[in-house]
Amino acid sequence: MSTGQMLMTILAMALLTTVLTNFYVIVGDTGSDIARGQEDILETAIATSWAEMAQGLAFDNVTDTSDIAFKNPTALTAPDDLGVDGSESIDKDSTFNDFDDFNGATLTKTAGSTGKGYTTHFTVSYVDTSNVNAVVNYRTFVKRMDMATWRSIPPPGKNERVDTMHTSIIYSYFNFN
Repeated sequence: MSTGQMLMTILAMALLTTVLTNFYVIVGDTGSDIARGQEDILETAIATSWAEMAQGLAFDNVTDTSDIAFKNPTALTAPDDLGVDGSESIDKDSTFNDFDDFNGATLTKTAGSTGKGYTTHFTVSYVDTSNVNAVVNYRTFVKRMDMATWRSIPPPGKNERVDTMHTSIIYSYFNFN
């Protein structure tokens, strides 16, 4: 083998090594992207299940215990009192009876057989009926629940980034009398 052929062989091997290294980096990045997408799907599923649970409850503590159609919002829970009532507690066996009981709660759910736990922090506020983005410090017939959900189990690794998904739902109370 001549010097020229040897040089060409070395250059070809260097080029092949570079191409293979870049290929494996791309494959590794794709695997990370797929795993991150699966994390996002699980976070969305957990937040959706909390939202469905909350929307299945009464609008307010007073609407849970009465069948009177309220026309005046002053009968509703005061903004500073949103959250669990005296007979309720924030834990894994919570027995919330109305939408605003989630206010201030931080709850964790495990996603099926994955063993991964997702924590959600809840904030419930009254909002302006004409602008649901505006939190108000007075009673209205519209409440907004803001949820922040992130993977908490297993804890993130040293160089792992854990994103927090923010979700909001609106719940309102109207009567048709």
